[in-house]
Amino acid sequence: MSTSKYAYAYARIRARMSELLDERKLRELVDTRREDFLASLMDTAYKEKLTKAAVTEIDARKIEKALREELIDQHLMVIKSTGGAIRDVFEVLLRRLEVKNLKAVIRAKAAETQTPEANSIESMIKQLESPYRRVLEEALPEYEKSKSVLILENALDEEIADALWNRIERLGVTDKEIVRKIIGTEFDIANLMTLLRCKSEEITEAEMRKYFLPYVYAFDFNADAVKDAISAENVSTAIQLMPASSVYKEVLTGALSAYEAEKSLIPFEYALSRYFLVTIKNILRGYPINIGTIIAFLYLKDIEIRNLSTITVCKENEIPAEETMKMLKIL
Repeated sequence: MSTSKYAYAYARIRARMSELLDERKLRELVDTRREDFLASLMDTAYKEKLTKAAVTEIDARKIEKALREELIDQHLMVIKSTGGAIRDVFEVLLRRLEVKNLKAVIRAKAAETQTPEANSIESMIKQLESPYRRVLEEALPEYEKSKSVLILENALDEEIADALWNRIERLGVTDKEIVRKIIGTEFDIANLMTLLRCKSEEITEAEMRKYFLPYVYAFDFNADAVKDAISAENVSTAIQLMPASSVYKEVLTGALSAYEAEKSLIPFEYALSRYFLVTIKNILRGYPINIGTIIAFLYLKDIEIRNLSTITVCKENEIPAEETMKMLKIL
């Protein structure tokens, strides 16, 4: 795709880059007194959405919904500013937000106590349109046997990953390489966290492999070099047995001591999130006129909204500033 075909979307993205909140502004919001937080949040690019949603007090659910509306608007802006195979990719990226919401609904349905799980979820599935209805109905028998919501979530993840990877394959050579690096790294991280969660919960290797996304970039779970890590007895050993050349081994090893102290996978999630954020910022360096800059902006917007939502929840629950800062995804 020629540079000229990016011009409109690129120009609109660059105009919005300056509105992204830097670490200083996030720190300011974290340090702001609870009673002054909403006023400080209004002093950002989200004022219009917050005003439209009639947000007058710290209500984490209401504020997050307003912020997510802004993210959807940015996705729609990009879709309207592009065409052809490029637009197809961005349409699937927007649909990923839909899948995320659907997974949250499924988890809520599964947690209900008044209605039997299977009936509650099955009823919800029948109200959906395809591809979601088709995908979830195919996975429902296995879910009914295990009562594991992971079965349904994995089915949704595979469908959207298939759709996205197929759209990527239709891009030109240069665009394909850029998008594969971004999306492929994200898929790698998803598979790595699946590996670590399964090891933590002592799930068998055969069962674990059902949950891996079938698309890879730098972590191929079928490669001979990672078979020892896949077969390892526990989380720590799995990381130690990863190939020395793997960048992910270095990232995960750096969080290993925190994991062993806390016995929680959260340090690994944060470490991999930071690595992904660095990857995104490296792609943005110099703001090249290509598809990578546009995708990177949308990812940074998503991360920013998650950070603001986290800060809001912490303010609502009066969590100390230093504890809040530890939860944010910043460099």
